[in-house]
Amino acid sequence: MGAGALEYAAVTERVALRVARLEGSGDAGKAYALAAKTFREELRGMPVAGRVALLREHHVDEQGRSRPLKEEAGTLRAGDVVGSGRVRVDLAVEPVEGLSLLVKGQEGAISAIAAAPEGTMLRMPDMYMSKLIVGPRARGHIDIDAPAAENVEAIAAALGRRASEITVVVLDRDRHRELIEEIRRTGARIHMRPEGDLTPSIAVGLRDSDVHAVIGIGGAPEGVLAAAVVKCLGGEIQARMWPVNRSQVERLREYGLADPERKLTTDDLISGDDVVFAATGLTSGETLAGVRYFRGGARTHTVVMSTRPRMIRFIDTIHALEPDAGLQGFQR
Repeated sequence: MGAGALEYAAVTERVALRVARLEGSGDAGKAYALAAKTFREELRGMPVAGRVALLREHHVDEQGRSRPLKEEAGTLRAGDVVGSGRVRVDLAVEPVEGLSLLVKGQEGAISAIAAAPEGTMLRMPDMYMSKLIVGPRARGHIDIDAPAAENVEAIAAALGRRASEITVVVLDRDRHRELIEEIRRTGARIHMRPEGDLTPSIAVGLRDSDVHAVIGIGGAPEGVLAAAVVKCLGGEIQARMWPVNRSQVERLREYGLADPERKLTTDDLISGDDVVFAATGLTSGETLAGVRYFRGGARTHTVVMSTRPRMIRFIDTIHALEPDAGLQGFQR
């Protein structure tokens, strides 16, 4: 695709090195603006012509309140073409997943990007999407049209476990009250996250992870990023757009999604089998450690995966941020 997986990983690392300094700052606008600006600067030098197919335009806080992020995104917008090469690719960019987590100094914020050949990512507006995400062993055993309890039982059976022996991630939102009660009745454990369903989507596909499914309504751009992850790891996502008003239904039609009730599969979200995904931790979470600064440098933790070649790699990197400082201040 004109750029190797490690080149995308280098982009998310450089974004993380700048943005993680705002951990606990309380300034979500500043953090998102810096992340988007850095993404554009770093993508400019990539040996591709990357079209930003998906970019989050709204921030939803832990109370479920939404506000536009278009002004903060500033120099990076959906539809932009970035990079200096001729190979054309689609990009799904998540400058900061877990924006509230980052600016409150809480666990689980990451910066992520996915790339696939041009025209293979399903373009859609930034709105809600209902998702059901599982790892490789449960692939083919789920149905988003079935009740959540049936899916939990099917996932448990596919894993050779009881329902009480699996963990389901659900965003802690009022809209999920009935969903949470239904899952509880199966006996399954529930991890209610304050924000961000992409990070657990990575964990779902990893061997020995204690996360077995992600269920519920979250952001559509994160759904396409999750599709990139499950393409690489062999899992499955089923999804359905979740418009909340008539104007969003009209926007879906503008994007060619005439039927908002259409069930979307992994291949609907990203067609083809040439995918790269990279994410770097901003604050430490269950899968990635956050950025750790020391005198003269910093340490990052990144996951990068691809389908060609099929691989997943965790990268623990020490960066000398001051040219003459060396790494004498480095501490494990």
